Amino acid sequence: MRKIRLIHITLKNDQIELIQKVLEVINVDLNIKNTTLLRGDLNSVIIVRQDRTEVPELIDRLTEMGVGTKYGIIDIILLDATIPELPKRFEDGKDQVTDRIAQSEIKNNIKESSNPSYNYFVFILLSAIIAGAGLILNSPAVIIASMIISPLIGPVLGFSFGIATSDRKMILNSALAQIIGILISITCGILLGYLAINLIDDPQFTSEMSVRYFPIYLDIIVAICAGIAVGYSITGTVKSTLVGTAIALSLMPPAVTIGLALMYGDLSLSFGSLIVLLANIIIINGCTIIVLKIKKVS
Repeated sequence: MRKIRLIHITLKNDQIELIQKVLEVINVDLNIKNTTLLRGDLNSVIIVRQDRTEVPELIDRLTEMGVGTKYGIIDIILLDATIPELPKRFEDGKDQVTDRIAQSEIKNNIKESSNPSYNYFVFILLSAIIAGAGLILNSPAVIIASMIISPLIGPVLGFSFGIATSDRKMILNSALAQIIGILISITCGILLGYLAINLIDDPQFTSEMSVRYFPIYLDIIVAICAGIAVGYSITGTVKSTLVGTAIALSLMPPAVTIGLALMYGDLSLSFGSLIVLLANIIIINGCTIIVLKIKKVS
């Protein structure tokens, strides 16, 4: 199903030359025919319907003219359906490697989830506790449950987008959220390890803990795939709630294992899990940034 955007470009009536120039860009330069001009007492509104992957080109041209920055307002609205269906500008209908939604949409989609907040820390705590229980019980099902509720994808998205767009504030907020989230996870591992030692007779290392002992080629492959998936998810060309699970798979269990191994007295496993965690963070963020660059997010 095609995702259509309704773009409202609001300009003051006295900006006649700018309105005419915008219409020329839309109708002539970009060959967009489904355009409506509405005039009010004070403002004029230019209405355009476009496929989501065609919106960035229009927004880029408008911002070059100062529309949305110096003059007027641009509203981008998601339409559930259009009857009759909007024809594609390009008849082949093939998806391009660089297809994406508008950069302003991307930023709005990730801004809230990338900032450290009360809800973020609550879900990090719950996810880490469940992951720790799964590691101690050697239960893959419980570990998967922790991944599903983990909110780590938000800061990863924000950090990568901030790097790609040189948004210093988003970089700092997202990095802070990632660091605090990881520290909370490690602390939960320490506390759960302490409880296991005192409440379980002769607690043993489980296979789910041991597999986090230093990164192997499969860990790297998983992290690369997760990073690429995040990049495609953030640009809107592929939407999947499971992308966050892939991120949590690479980050949450190793972080909790660091704390558990410390309490179990295995410094080698704890250090190995730390290397796995750091490698995954670098690879995931790096691959996401590469995809954003390919998608021409800058």
